Formats: sequence, structure tokens, C-alpha cells
Amino acid sequence: MQLTPRQKSFLSKLLELYRERRQPLHYTEVARRLGLGKSSAYEMLRLLERKGQVLSEYLLPKGDSSPGRSHILFQPTDEALEAGSPLLVRVDERDEEWEQFKTRVLSKLQSGKASAHKGVLRQVMDIIPEAQSPLALCAEVITVLLLNLRDVKHGLEPRTPLAKVLESPATKLGMSLAAGLVAGMVQVEVASRRALDRLNDYVKRYEASLDGLNTEDLETLRRYALDVVTVLRARKS
Repeated sequence: MQLTPRQKSFLSKLLELYRERRQPLHYTEVARRLGLGKSSAYEMLRLLERKGQVLSEYLLPKGDSSPGRSHILFQPTDEALEAGSPLLVRVDERDEEWEQFKTRVLSKLQSGKASAHKGVLRQVMDIIPEAQSPLALCAEVITVLLLNLRDVKHGLEPRTPLAKVLESPATKLGMSLAAGLVAGMVQVEVASRRALDRLNDYVKRYEASLDGLNTEDLETLRRYALDVVTVLRARKS
């Protein structure tokens, strides 16, 4: 079963803790070491158990035969242990890439300068070929499209089809439609054939990358796109 980024991150930290202790772990210890609430840690461990990444066992304290006093201990499965190191690297790199990109773009857009918007557009178009994760690439493409849409009349208004899509729960079809709506409006304003070809190439890469996004990623992308629209709409008014 596919894991969300949050589940992968939790599992990676659990693997580190298990390798350190070299024995099954009580959920309260996992919660304490990972800085989580006890119920949150327990629920995540049970979820990962259902997904085949964690095993649980009931252990009675020595000299006590009472079933009510049994402890529930957890440990990663052999499958999780085998995939552990690459998994940890992929999660950390992906999360770091995403946070850096989001912070850089939104902070510059919120500066309120038109020149800053143009600078962001150039920077994003330059880094698109370097994007490592599907989420980062999709975010970069949607940013380019929305920055171009800023100069299209009525493109960012609240009651447009685009606004309705971005304000609805995220789906793969919805985020595909969002990019298509923006690209269609932007293309009307693009005079350069070279720029148009480049734009179409980015949209194709966006569509291909959508297949690599899970439900959580899609919602992250939707919220990010809505943040960009909100900033651009405020600066345009």
C-alpha cells in the first residue's frame, strides 16, 4: 500500500529509533522520542501495521499473568527495514525541496512589487527542469501559469471556473482541470511561438507528474495554488 509523506516520515523516524534500541518499542516511548501525543503515535503505528510496515505483539511483564497488564510493543517489518535508508533520504530531500520552493515563491510574491513577480517568474521557469519530486514540479508549473495569468483580464477573479476548482477538495482531475483552464487563458495572450511551445511543454510535464501525487500531495498542491492566487489577486486590486 502507498504511504503518504507524513506516514513515510513517521516510519523513517521509527526505523532510526528501532535500530538504536534493537528491540520492539512501546508506543509511549515512540511518542516521547518523536515528540508526539501518545494517541497520535499509537494510531499511526496501527495504521502502518495495517499497511504492512509495522508488526505488533502483546507482552506480559515478568511474573504477571494478568491479561489486563499486557504491553503492546511495535517494530518495523522486514520489508520496512530493507527499504529504510533510501526511504529516509527520499522523504527528507522531497520535504526540504518543497518547503524551500514554497517559502521562496510566496515570500517574494507577498512583497507586493510587480518587478518581484517578474523575477519570480524567471526563477521558477529556470528551476522547473531541475525539480526532483512530482509535487515540486507541479507546483512550479502552476506557479508559472498563475504568474502569467496575472496580466489576463478577469483571470484571477473569485467567481471564475478556476476559482471554483481551487476552492473545492483536491482531486487529480480537478488539479488537471485547473492547469488546463489557466493554460487556455494564458495562451490567448502569448504572442511568441517559442514561449507558447515552452509553456505547452511545461503543461505536459505537469500532467505526467500528477500521476505521481497521492491524495495528500494533491491537497497540498491545491492549497499552494490557492495561496498564490490569493496573493496575486490582492496585489492586482
